[in-house]
Amino acid sequence: MRVMIAVLFLALPLFGGDASWSADFEKDELSNWHLPIPADWERAHEGGNGFLRLVTKGPVGAPRRPVKFALWKPGCVGDFELEVKARRAGKSLLVAFGFQDRSHFYYAHISSDPGTERVHNGLLKVNGGERYRIGGAGAAPALPTTNWHDIRVVRKVESGAIDVFVDGQTEPRFSVIDNDYAYGWVGLGSFDETGDFDDFKLSGTASDKCRPERISPLDAQ
Repeated sequence: MRVMIAVLFLALPLFGGDASWSADFEKDELSNWHLPIPADWERAHEGGNGFLRLVTKGPVGAPRRPVKFALWKPGCVGDFELEVKARRAGKSLLVAFGFQDRSHFYYAHISSDPGTERVHNGLLKVNGGERYRIGGAGAAPALPTTNWHDIRVVRKVESGAIDVFVDGQTEPRFSVIDNDYAYGWVGLGSFDETGDFDDFKLSGTASDKCRPERISPLDAQ
């Protein structure tokens, strides 16, 4: 009975949504992910645990913005809550969301740097040009060590609220109100470094507005 309750809990949306997905990378293939350059990604194992690994750095887009992130194809969402474990190999990783096309999306840059850096460790936005900060200025590093860290992103479209939580803390590390992107895909990756992701859980309000022909972050596609 205890096992059945746990399974049912994970299958339910985390807040008032109508869809939920998960990937633990133990046995599942990567077919549900749009991988901009498939050879740059792998399902790795360590101590019996499977996870998603980004193995190749870059490229960087022009105007300057990230293009190296894998998008979860089944999950075009409006309101959502995302939980994922992240482990950097260099200094930083990112979680993309509200992705509508390669020039319009948000991302959380999670870094060993403090939020005093202009475009490091905070909430960033791409709106037809170079990325720029919209939240998290002055925040403490989201990935202070090279251990696994728990990242949670919550988006509420009606209010425009975006909150990013780290390692189970009740106060958000980054927070902002922005009303521009009311739907989009969610993705995992890095600006120009490498790292690992595990235990991906996404729950939210499904949207039919994402256009499959716009799913690639790469300039060449």
